[in-house]
Amino acid sequence: MRVKTFEAATMQEALDTIKRELGDEAFILSSKTKKRVNAQGREEALIEVTAAVDAASTSAALPATGTYGLRPPLAPRAPAPQKREAPPPPMDLQPIRRELLEIKGAVEALRDQEARNPSILKELDHLKAMVNRLQRQGMPPAQLQLPQCLLDLYGGLVANDLEPMIALRLCEHAQRAIVEHGGEEALDAERARLFLRRVIADFIPVANPIQLDPGKTQVTALVGPTGVGKTTTIAKLAAYAKLHLKQKVALLTLDTFRVAAVDQLQQYAQILQVPLHVALTVEDLRSALRFYQDRSLVLIDTPGHSPKDEVLLGQLRGFLSELPDVETHLVLSATTKPRDMVDIVQRFEPLKATRLIFTKLDETSTFGPLLSTLVRIRRPLSYLGTGQEVPEDLELATSRRVADLILPQAQP
Repeated sequence: MRVKTFEAATMQEALDTIKRELGDEAFILSSKTKKRVNAQGREEALIEVTAAVDAASTSAALPATGTYGLRPPLAPRAPAPQKREAPPPPMDLQPIRRELLEIKGAVEALRDQEARNPSILKELDHLKAMVNRLQRQGMPPAQLQLPQCLLDLYGGLVANDLEPMIALRLCEHAQRAIVEHGGEEALDAERARLFLRRVIADFIPVANPIQLDPGKTQVTALVGPTGVGKTTTIAKLAAYAKLHLKQKVALLTLDTFRVAAVDQLQQYAQILQVPLHVALTVEDLRSALRFYQDRSLVLIDTPGHSPKDEVLLGQLRGFLSELPDVETHLVLSATTKPRDMVDIVQRFEPLKATRLIFTKLDETSTFGPLLSTLVRIRRPLSYLGTGQEVPEDLELATSRRVADLILPQAQP
């Protein structure tokens, strides 16, 4: 194997020179950024890339290692020597492996230099082209059967962190819907996006808002892990019911583990001029509910538990089991990793939450995990938390709103 280390101003220059010097069979071993002082005495960033090629892949006599400054030659280059015909690798995996190594090296370099390199967009375009080639070589047959416009949309869904298999199924549903409504002859990007958005909306179960019936007390509890925004969401629901619907509201909290949580809810209660009761025991909880029978809405804040803390979850289950008519919402943060989100839902299953609330939509740029979670657990979505403002940053969930997050409308 022949190994060379190159320096270049950009990753694109490095890749071009590596292919020119070592041939198309070369692959990236490592890459990093470094700095040097140029002729003008200014410090500049460089990409250092180490590449390798099998000895049989080139007939050029190359040193085992070396560092070469990559600048356009002043004189025309001599024709590259002809390469030997090499037998094809088993199962033709070599091109994919080589390009994966290229992408890995390029991405590592881009991560270090993205704030400094003025040609970042050009290099990202190169990466995009390489990924497209990999998709074509390693793509499952089902994806290859999608029209190009749906294939492009599939890529957008995956880039939005939607699970690839779910994204593929949605695109297949959209393709069938298009065929049923006139065939694929008139299919274009706009029409494909329209049908796919409809399919996505159909996959999103949503719940009605909390129902307040005359002469009845609606008891609603919010459960979920620590730090997902349960207390703030409680305050938003209370403020909307009190200020906009003109209903009588009471707050209960079971969160006696954190003094700060009780203080925060107490501040909201004082601002809204609604009562707050701290329940330390099951009997406290029963007494409070009897006392607030004249209220239209009683909202219960619960302690944030680690989903792996089965003891505390069992205690909370004991409290909620005393409330046969309670409407329980599981609160999840949109910033949670997709795998963790499904794990949280499963571990909170004993609390028998019938609805989901997603919070912190303002703190993430990808929304695919929301749909992945909804598709897997089939719980209806009730509310969306979009910020810290009370009560403004709480929305009633609709399938169209979530579809907008997953696949935005085309820009005019």
